[in-house]
Amino acid sequence: MRLLRSRWTVPATVLVWLVTRAALMAVYAQVVPGLDAGEVFADVDLYRRWSGQLRDGRVPGTDPMWQYPPGAAALFVAVGWVAESTRTGYTTVFVMFALGADLVVLLALIRLSRGGNRIGGALCWALAVPLLSLLTYARYDVFVTAPAVLALAATVRRPALAGAMLAVGALAKVWPAILLITARPLRGLRPMSIGFVTAAAVLGAVLTVSYADAWSGFSDNQADRGLQVESVAATPLVLARVADPAIVVEYRYGAMEFSHPVATSVAAVLPGSTLAGLGLLGWWWLFRGRRIDWTPTVGFDLALLAVGVAVVTSRVLSPQYLLWLLGLAAVCLTRRDTTQRAPALLIVVATVLTSAYFPWFYPDVIGTPGWPGAVLLAARNAVLVAATVIGLRRLLVGHRVVPQVRTATVGHRQPVGGTVGLGRTRTSG
Repeated sequence: MRLLRSRWTVPATVLVWLVTRAALMAVYAQVVPGLDAGEVFADVDLYRRWSGQLRDGRVPGTDPMWQYPPGAAALFVAVGWVAESTRTGYTTVFVMFALGADLVVLLALIRLSRGGNRIGGALCWALAVPLLSLLTYARYDVFVTAPAVLALAATVRRPALAGAMLAVGALAKVWPAILLITARPLRGLRPMSIGFVTAAAVLGAVLTVSYADAWSGFSDNQADRGLQVESVAATPLVLARVADPAIVVEYRYGAMEFSHPVATSVAAVLPGSTLAGLGLLGWWWLFRGRRIDWTPTVGFDLALLAVGVAVVTSRVLSPQYLLWLLGLAAVCLTRRDTTQRAPALLIVVATVLTSAYFPWFYPDVIGTPGWPGAVLLAARNAVLVAATVIGLRRLLVGHRVVPQVRTATVGHRQPVGGTVGLGRTRTSG
């Protein structure tokens, strides 16, 4: 019976993916032709406009909404080229590309599940992603989640390839570089770092040559960003604004940000908080990671927590960022010995809350203040903080330090007649 269940888990998971994605594509077919999908697909229209400029060999660095490394340019141009070659709308081609990236993540998770014995991760991805509805296919982030998940899948046997995949993701949206922390310290870091540096150097050189001012605008526009209304740190201002509508929200750098002295001060502190949080995880990895029984599961758990720390301490927390966390949570769930089951469940809950407030109650947050949207957003952020805190605790408790046993040999003679002789081996722990 157990063998039979195992045999059918993978087909059942694939069927769930096919049914849910077919339903989403049916919604897309109904929504987009009538195109009041402007709120959801506004970013894709922006990618389309950028692609024309990118094909001329120049990144739109002067546009404050351009905040990507040059790897993003390759995708936007590829979508434009296929759309033009097939005489298909840019939005439709982008959705098809995103659907393909979604499928890549599913297949990587099934591969990690080893024939269905631990299919929970793939099933989590198949069921949880539709909770974001069409947002998954109307934003860029699934294209970054895919190489990150592929990299984690490759860490088990091919760390150099894992590093190369992380470089691909980092050239698109930086955060996959954090996942270098998933390597076994310090021995496993070398092959992964070689793959990362080699791929980043080669691809980075190609992109630099292909686009004039390839890195223009990326770091400057990111550094100038303020406190987005959806970020965790902005939650008190979101709630305060319901009582005091005079608190101003402005559209800047492609997002709604608070224009308030408190927001300015908080935004200035948050990058340091992110570095401090990641630094503490790095300390754990370097000094404690070498003393535990390191397995791929430890690296997977650490990956989810590292990105979780980066998300909850960020100045920006757009709805599509949940895809990053869902992908990494699903990777953790491919392992029976993961410490991150409760955080993974909380991330799914946060996804449900995200889909509830965006786009339905989003005007309560950015327009005329209202309690439904403010409460939903505050609850979502509280759940994400809880997932991170619980995950950190579970990591420390679940992967305990293994006592080190030192062996020393004193002398060369063997014990005689049951007495303790000079040749006895002495152990201490």
